[in-house]
Amino acid sequence: MNLLSNILNILKFKSDGRDSVIWLSHHIPKTAGTSLKLGYASAFGNNAVKHLYAPGEVKVIGGGGKILLPYGTQILHGHFHAHPEQIKLYPNAKRIVWVRDPVERAWSLLGHLLAVQQSKNEYRIIYDEFGENIEKQKLDVFEFFLTHPELQHLNKPYQNHFSKVPINDFHFVGRTHCYAEDLKRLSKEMGADIPLLEKNVRSSGKGLPANRELYQKLLEKEYSIVDGFI
Repeated sequence: MNLLSNILNILKFKSDGRDSVIWLSHHIPKTAGTSLKLGYASAFGNNAVKHLYAPGEVKVIGGGGKILLPYGTQILHGHFHAHPEQIKLYPNAKRIVWVRDPVERAWSLLGHLLAVQQSKNEYRIIYDEFGENIEKQKLDVFEFFLTHPELQHLNKPYQNHFSKVPINDFHFVGRTHCYAEDLKRLSKEMGADIPLLEKNVRSSGKGLPANRELYQKLLEKEYSIVDGFI
């Protein structure tokens, strides 16, 4: 009886979010999503924001499925892909996404991988090639990162994310290189003053050469998707 009571109590404060969710905030890795997550909580309150980072929930929502949400959820924010079914589930919702120069995004992602994700298989692939010379040969590591077949999945975020819903169908597209300016624009759209916070930030281009033509060519498919927004 206690188990049934607990289940009923949980369901009592959950909903499908159909009527309450008004924003779908898609966080592509290394595009200021952590700062935005904290800004949402400050502007709307923790109870209004559902963070979607747990792999199971990300998979369901990104595949067009639904999960139970806390009552009053207004914003879904996290690493979930855009899917046409999401607007059927949340008919009042508008899409938000931020984009970043593909070379700078990849450089930042590599820095994050080398600094804090050393237990991942992707790090092991790089370490097996460069050993203790990773930091000394950073540009060689970067080219390796962009070309190795087993690392390609890390460098197609825009191709993957916008495969089912094109970027032009998003209500708001922010630019990380104009973060403060575009955050004001987003605040106006959302009707709330989202504070400017900078968390989990890695330098956009520190260490990259002035001539980035080689890297831009390696990421030309990524550029073809976001060129009009960066």
